Amino acid sequence: MRIQVVDRRGDVPVPDPWAGPTADWPRLESLAADLGAAVWRVDLVLVDDPAMADLNRRWRDGDGVTDVLSFSYLEESGVGAPELAVGRGGAAQDLWSAPETRAAEVATVGEIVLAPAFVLERCLDRGWDPDLEWPLLVVHGLLHLLGWEHDTDVARAAMQESEADILGRAGLAHPLREGS
Repeated sequence: MRIQVVDRRGDVPVPDPWAGPTADWPRLESLAADLGAAVWRVDLVLVDDPAMADLNRRWRDGDGVTDVLSFSYLEESGVGAPELAVGRGGAAQDLWSAPETRAAEVATVGEIVLAPAFVLERCLDRGWDPDLEWPLLVVHGLLHLLGWEHDTDVARAAMQESEADILGRAGLAHPLREGS
């Protein structure tokens, strides 16, 4: 998959909390390289905190700002062989792109929405390294697009293992796992 950054933030704070991960953009892009199909694109959408709080409320019935939301345009059923079979390219299930995107040279198969100011503030408050948090959130969002969930302890552990594997291939530790 390929990632395209879309900045929809109204007022960008100074200093810009997104300035850090863009310095290592090749590494963030490499996280998606072995996931999904090569012709698939994901929009990495940066929003301000009020926009994220609104999305969280409307789509997850959540209260307040969250760090990352994923919106997949992939389908879990389709005609013929799946474009991405379970176990290939990081897929947790068989996946088909939506009919309107199949003919496109590069099909946009989803959006990962990040709230950079919220993420940076949380990292500073908790003593986390933002340079490890950004890649984790991108990988987490990518896996959600590929059908991964973390609604049970078993699913959460499996998703975290997959995150650790993908981050490890890029030379990064999983910041939330013990021993990382």
